[in-house]
Amino acid sequence: HRVLKPTGSLYLHCDSTASHYLKIILDTIFGSENFGNEIIWKRAETVKGNFGQGRATFDPNTDTILFCRKSGDNVFHPQFKDYTEDYVEQFYKHVEPETKRLYQLISMTGPGGAAKGNPQYEVMGVTRYWRYSREKMQELIDAGLVVQTSPGAVPRRKLYLDEGKGVAVQTLWDDIPGLHSQAAERMGYPTQKPVALLERIIQASSNEGDVVLDPFCGSGTTLVAAFRA
Repeated sequence: HRVLKPTGSLYLHCDSTASHYLKIILDTIFGSENFGNEIIWKRAETVKGNFGQGRATFDPNTDTILFCRKSGDNVFHPQFKDYTEDYVEQFYKHVEPETKRLYQLISMTGPGGAAKGNPQYEVMGVTRYWRYSREKMQELIDAGLVVQTSPGAVPRRKLYLDEGKGVAVQTLWDDIPGLHSQAAERMGYPTQKPVALLERIIQASSNEGDVVLDPFCGSGTTLVAAFRA
């Protein structure tokens, strides 16, 4: 906490045996208002179960990452992961006949209405509070990006699959597996983390040229991830 810049963040990796104690310590040092997230990392799809030996609890296959900020001015860049086939099938159900591009239709209404400063006007016979100005809305209409599926229906905006960034990463990280015994990057260090895990953290909470500190450097994965990021 002492060496962090006001824009800096701390990511603390632990497991369920200590995470609740460490959360209290972090709140004491950083202030509870600067606690960002509890991230659950699913490090294994399956683990060798011990139920055959009489284990009476669930086998663990997740770890915890506690994310804290030095202040409300922390650097943060949302991260995205690739769409799954199920996601594409569920949301991108429309095909543009001329281009064969897949798209979905998303809401253009302004959440919160006038209280949030959203303008109210008529579009295709429908009056709502919109998230766009009249000028921006007209640009979207002129570009063929506004669709009214039936007379009187609330117009919606086209969002093309090939223009999407992917699915925004949330607090369950189930797309980065832990290192198995034959992994090419494995160095033999007992608690070595995958480079992809550290890359996500560094890319989310730092800018190019920033200083990254790993006080428990272990196998040096953070150094590799910082160099590559």
